[in-house]
Amino acid sequence: MVERIELRTERLLLRPFGVGDVDDALAYRDDEEFARFLPWVPQPFTGRDAEEFVARNVLEPWEHYPTFAVVLDGRVVGSINLEVDAGNQTAMLGYAIARDHWAKGLRPEAGRVVISCGFETFKLAKIWASTDLRDERSWRVMEKLGMSREALLRSHKIARNQRIDEVSYGLLRGEWEAQANCTLPRARTSHSSEA
Repeated sequence: MVERIELRTERLLLRPFGVGDVDDALAYRDDEEFARFLPWVPQPFTGRDAEEFVARNVLEPWEHYPTFAVVLDGRVVGSINLEVDAGNQTAMLGYAIARDHWAKGLRPEAGRVVISCGFETFKLAKIWASTDLRDERSWRVMEKLGMSREALLRSHKIARNQRIDEVSYGLLRGEWEAQANCTLPRARTSHSSEA
């Protein structure tokens, strides 16, 4: 079993979600522009939606779905997670940051330490991510994390009642290690007692 942990960066605390995070989750997720390329985030995003979102992240097994609340100045402003496929030694990276904090480098900052943690903790061979092709901000984050574009899946999904193209990026363990040895900071971790 993998223990829940906290990670720290220069500006951020990444920690497991707790039941006290409902109001912060509601505040940043109830935003149509925030959810534009996240079709699984209903709009409007209600208090009940926020409760269910936090409960799901508290209860999901950490060894398969480690999900961190992204905390800036004492408030949860987003989430970042891995969806671990232990059998294939891969994980999908997902992230979402409040619109008020876009273009401030928070997604790459959080992504670097979560990727490092993923490779170290879960002994992964690859971490990948995908997004709606129109979400240039998101695929630019993937590029800043050192990921390589691997596929463009045309008319791949239906999102918000329209067919979309999806772009997929990947990062191999060796590529990450080469970057980490040259330029990337290591995550500072601590164990969390939160469930």
